[in-house]
Amino acid sequence: MKINEVMKRTGLSRKAIYIYEDRGFLSPLKNGIGYREYGEGDVERLLFIAKLRELGLSLEEIAQLLQTPEETDILLQKHFERTQRELSEAMQRLSQVQTVLYNLPPNGGLEDLVRAADIAIPANRAIAAARYLSEELAPSAARRLTMHIFETFLDVPLDTPERWEAWYALLETVETAPYVVWEGFEEYYGAMTAEQRYKDYCLRRALVTGYIGYGPEEEKAKGDEILRMLDQLTKDEDYAARWRRYYSQVVKHPLENENLSQQMEVLSKVYHPYNCKFNHVMEQHVYPFLKGTEGTVLQERLRAVLGDDYDMSPYTMIYFDFFNNTLEKLTED
Repeated sequence: MKINEVMKRTGLSRKAIYIYEDRGFLSPLKNGIGYREYGEGDVERLLFIAKLRELGLSLEEIAQLLQTPEETDILLQKHFERTQRELSEAMQRLSQVQTVLYNLPPNGGLEDLVRAADIAIPANRAIAAARYLSEELAPSAARRLTMHIFETFLDVPLDTPERWEAWYALLETVETAPYVVWEGFEEYYGAMTAEQRYKDYCLRRALVTGYIGYGPEEEKAKGDEILRMLDQLTKDEDYAARWRRYYSQVVKHPLENENLSQQMEVLSKVYHPYNCKFNHVMEQHVYPFLKGTEGTVLQERLRAVLGDDYDMSPYTMIYFDFFNNTLEKLTED
């Protein structure tokens, strides 16, 4: 079809279509005399781009999304955070302008404007607006936290009612989690850039999928690694302090949902085999050592260092393994 038909079907201008072509978003064929010939795929691509523009994505962001679709969630989260920040700032400015107008006398001069502006800048209305914004966007924040906790395992499409139901139940679990859970994850992950979060995800994903392919030698090596890092806790005060802080903020208050495992098994292909393999490593190579003479001494030293934060449960050891292979590696970089 010719460009006039494409313009009619997409609502886009000729200039916009040519700009998207120049950006490499689509590549229509050309007939024998050099005229562009657009196909249904080109129309669908243009409609998709139009929706992304409606969401406020820049041409640079759209290009990045089309080139690296595996980073879609990271890119959209970054865009959301920027839009949220801009909206919050706009609402604050709106509240301040409203306060200036309220305190500006009729036919006021420059001095009156200065006085009204002084009143407006610390206005409580701006604080109230920001609070309202954060409360209204709580579900989006819950999705962000849900993704960060579970995205390592979320590897199946939501293509059945059962999977959608499990996903919404997971969101509800996080949204109703105690404040200390939110605070802990914000402490450790809130300040990360989109690039850091993506690298953290890659490290966690590699760790989880790596377990599934472990043979006997790899299982023993992982058990030895966990024991070595436990021993390191008793020798490195700074390292022990970092783990205790992470444990108290993130690990100590697990999400309370008796159906969590069932939901994750619906939403993930790797969740169950990973947990089985990790538990096998602990049962075969870690716990037997801790029950022996050397292990008993190690546990006594760990109790002395960790105090009330001493916890050797499989749940905590999973986080300990994540901590060593993600956050500690990010810190090294």
